[in-house]
Amino acid sequence: MRVRFDAFVFDSATRELLQAGRPVHVSPKSFDLLQILLERRPALVTKTELQDLLWPDAVVLEANLGNAAAEIRKALGDNPKSPKYIATVSRRGYRFCGNAEQLAAPAGAPAHRSCRWWLTWRDLILPLAEGENVVGRHPESDVWVDASSVSRVHARIVIADGRATVGDCGSTNGTYVNGTRIAAPHPLIDGTTVTFGSERAVFREWSDVGAPPTERVSWT
Repeated sequence: MRVRFDAFVFDSATRELLQAGRPVHVSPKSFDLLQILLERRPALVTKTELQDLLWPDAVVLEANLGNAAAEIRKALGDNPKSPKYIATVSRRGYRFCGNAEQLAAPAGAPAHRSCRWWLTWRDLILPLAEGENVVGRHPESDVWVDASSVSRVHARIVIADGRATVGDCGSTNGTYVNGTRIAAPHPLIDGTTVTFGSERAVFREWSDVGAPPTERVSWT
């Protein structure tokens, strides 16, 4: 889905929010929230439904949803008292209230963006791209780990020639691979545990050969 509203373009395939062609950083959950509101525009989406969609396997505080909405508003420069994009329906939920138009995919663009490498952290999936991926607490990090034990620029995960390594960037609390603190770049394989400060993540790599078979569902 590609949608334009004012100077912004939202692209769900590339997971990008652009303002006048420049990336605007939002956390993965806030990006997902914005996508839901754009897909349902201009309809109201209730808080209960949003929580079920965003955190399907976890019980979370309602404040988490409010924080995600506030992050979107900050990224868009929206005022909650006089909303241009994200309107709050008191005690019920949110809706996208701006003027938006659907855009066609760019000529020659793939139907979707593949993701071969990623980190799982808490209930989030954090995609990794080929090249350098900076992991840190700063919102503009390539991989944003918003936790107090994580440094602003904590570590770098580099993917080159089909191989991944992680290196610490002089962080305060260190980077650990399978429980051992690293002082130099360390290779990563599927299933490796990487801990940034006290935040435990798991490195994953898709393999067509090693992927488990689809489980059959019993309806009896």
